Amino acid sequence: MIRTFRSTPTVAESVRAALDAAWNYPNTETLTATAFRPATKLPTDAQGRVYLRIASRYCDYEAVAAMLPDLLASGAVEEISEAEYREVFPPRRPQPH
Repeated sequence: MIRTFRSTPTVAESVRAALDAAWNYPNTETLTATAFRPATKLPTDAQGRVYLRIASRYCDYEAVAAMLPDLLASGAVEEISEAEYREVFPPRRPQPH
């Protein structure tokens, strides 16, 4: 299952930095550069909010589980449904050849 979150780019970057620090990224052994893509690479809506779609199991990782409830409770991060995401980013139709 996929969970979708939206926030400001600043919040997304602070969360990414915190997770990178918790997991010692970048890691040259696993070749993992960062916890998730930088905000500049995430889908962005007309209001400037960024959207992060991740596997549900990612939210169970200790570092994520420790910070996510507070981020959601404070309103800094909002979890949205698939339908809400698709309202902003409709699925692309295949282009005819």
